[in-house]
Amino acid sequence: MAKYFLYIFIIFIFFTGCSQKAPSTPAKRLSSYENNKEFNNINISKALLTQYREWSGTKYKYGGQTKAGIDCSYLVQNTFVSKLNIKMPRTTYHQAKLGVEIQKYQLDTGDLVFFITSKKGGRHVGIYLDHGDFMHVSTSRGVMISNLNNPYWKSHYWKSKRVLLNN
Repeated sequence: MAKYFLYIFIIFIFFTGCSQKAPSTPAKRLSSYENNKEFNNINISKALLTQYREWSGTKYKYGGQTKAGIDCSYLVQNTFVSKLNIKMPRTTYHQAKLGVEIQKYQLDTGDLVFFITSKKGGRHVGIYLDHGDFMHVSTSRGVMISNLNNPYWKSHYWKSKRVLLNN
């Protein structure tokens, strides 16, 4: 059991070590390695960070589905299908109808965060990582990681949905 704890702890340090923010809660001693929520979140985090590394900087293109350009809903769809083996609709509109609505303080790794970005009702979606950070496709900077506390995202926040129901 100690070997598994050490393994999980090393992975935890690896993923949080580059962060400039301190973790919101201290690491907990893991009692059950196979069915533990923290272990599952580490696997989800690893998959999401792998996806980010593969697509980082890819430019925004409305309706795009290639490394030449993608939009936010395709990033979500592609991530869930290719990294988490979960089918996902193609549009932000339909993605916003999935799962269970949760409060911002309940966000967990893999949850979807939605924004209303224009007075006409333009929608934007990203995938929550941790500590307020989410992965998305910016129209100006492409695939990137932003923080929910950024004044722009804070003022345009709409809702959050949990689609990974084992979170």
